[in-house]
Amino acid sequence: MRNAICIMLLIMLAGGCYKPASESQPLGSEDNPLIMAFVPSTEAEKVIASAEEMIDLLEQDTGLHFKTLGAPSYVGIVEAMAVGKVQVAWLPPMAYVFAHQRNGDEVILKVVRNGKPTYRGQIVVMADSGIESLDDLRGKRIAFTDATSASGHYYPSALLREAGIDPETDLEVIYAGGHDAAVLALVKGSVDAACCYDDARSKLIDLGFPDINETTRILAFTPDIPADNVAVIKDLDPELTAKVRQGLLDLAATEEGARVLMELYEIEGLVPAVDSDYEPVRRMAELLDKDIEEEVRQGG
Repeated sequence: MRNAICIMLLIMLAGGCYKPASESQPLGSEDNPLIMAFVPSTEAEKVIASAEEMIDLLEQDTGLHFKTLGAPSYVGIVEAMAVGKVQVAWLPPMAYVFAHQRNGDEVILKVVRNGKPTYRGQIVVMADSGIESLDDLRGKRIAFTDATSASGHYYPSALLREAGIDPETDLEVIYAGGHDAAVLALVKGSVDAACCYDDARSKLIDLGFPDINETTRILAFTPDIPADNVAVIKDLDPELTAKVRQGLLDLAATEEGARVLMELYEIEGLVPAVDSDYEPVRRMAELLDKDIEEEVRQGG
């Protein structure tokens, strides 16, 4: 029932009243556009406005027709891809692995931020804390960001487990609700360590902590985490897939396209990607004994 509700909501969001496309019209034509889905990570209206602007540029480059869809959840997007109501989607790592596992959907591009198509998590402590190793964290208080964050929870947890520390039994855990909030909990003395992306401390410089890089210290970095991506449904025509991939790469290489991608999801660029790039996500889930589908569903 929940899946059906998600799909119906996606259909309504896609165009008010959904009308089946004419089977005689090829996918990507004006009467049968490719549906590209986004989940607003910040202000919904801003994300959708940027998405619409990006689609206009993409249509000019590829000659294909698209329709944007602002979806309420990643689970809804994956379910809509399963029944062909969405053909292209922007997904975070865990949601993509779920889509591949659930539907056989395939990644075609990864986003670039800070010059790389990967990012890291980090564990931060106070510089004068005396905590010099992960083992020194036993019995201490630690702030994760939220339960579904890769860099602020999953990967730091896997790092701790590899060091022989079980976060659930060996640490006192709180969920701060955000990366900057986790670091803030550290500097205010609420916790002994904080988990966040590399380097979320910079957000606090303008919040009254100009010397935060001196008063805190990075205890450990997680392995690289593959960035969020663009994925297509498994049975999308290879010619259409190639046009979408190249169109987005061409767009990212232009000044106007780069501006739109930055406004959309703070994206600096795009690079080709394949499914094996996301093996680290699967290994992390295995190490933590997490069911990826269950984790994505719980996260929305």
